This record gives sequence, C-alpha cells and structure tokens, in this order.
Amino acid sequence: MKNDNQLRDEAGYKGFEFDYNRNVIFDHGKVIRLAPHEADILKTLLDNRGRPTPMSALISKVYGIREPDAAAISIRVAIHSLRKKIKATNMQIRVEPSVGYEIDASRIPELNRRLTDKILLALNLAQSNEDSEVARLLEQALAIATKKRAEKFPANNTVQFPTALAA
Repeated sequence: MKNDNQLRDEAGYKGFEFDYNRNVIFDHGKVIRLAPHEADILKTLLDNRGRPTPMSALISKVYGIREPDAAAISIRVAIHSLRKKIKATNMQIRVEPSVGYEIDASRIPELNRRLTDKILLALNLAQSNEDSEVARLLEQALAIATKKRAEKFPANNTVQFPTALAA
C-alpha cells in the first residue's frame, strides 16, 4: 500500500479530486482514505447529486445481488464514518426520512462545473500542450455541448413589456 506522500505526489490535481479506483480523496494536499463501501457510497451519492438516493439503491450499488441481511445497518454505519471523513471537504450527507440520502457538494467547484466548462479546461490544456488533434476533437465536442445547452435553455425567454400603457 502506498503511503500518503506517494499518493499525494500522484494526484493529478491540487484542489479536490476523488479517486474512486484507489478509494482516496485528495483535498488541497490532504489525503483522505476511504473504505471500499465508503467509496461506493460516495460515488453513488455524487452521481445522484441534487436528488435523494434511496437506501435500496445504495445497497444495490454497494452489495450488488449478494445483499446480506444486515445491509441497511452496514450502509448506515459506513455513511456515519464517511460523514466524519468528508467533513473537512465541506461536503455534507443529509438524510431525508423515508426518502434517502443526499450529498451537498455545492462548496466544491470541481464537482459543480458544467460540461462546457470541463471541455474548455481540457481544450485549454490540449492547446497549451500543442496537441492539435485532441484540441480539434474538443472544439467539436464544445460546439455540440453548446448547441445542446442552447436547445435546453433557449435565450429568448425574455419577458415582453407593452410599449404603451392601456388606458
């Protein structure tokens, strides 16, 4: 197992990064190790951000078809532990009774970028590395994403005011 310094050196980003494959969170130079179940839960909650995730969905993601009898208790214990570990990152896990768990990651800008923002970051990196083929493909992806966003949120949603007051 690699020590925290080796993991920190391998982190590709110096802000916030969740490495699901290694069960590690990198948060501004700190390394937060997660148990495998905690990483599964965090990934599921982040994938479903903005809406509650039912306990049944968490159990399914963590255990698959081999669900033990005490799965719900195990998930609750893992969430309790995960809450303590992620407190320093400003993420919070809330429970909505009879609905499920929801994560608030609004204070982590890396997790709240729009797709176009992420493509622009990658495009800038490709251009700075003079990788013209990747830059060309990212420009195409940006055009598609921008078009899709414009279709989803049309700009002509302005309120029309009458030019003269009715008498």
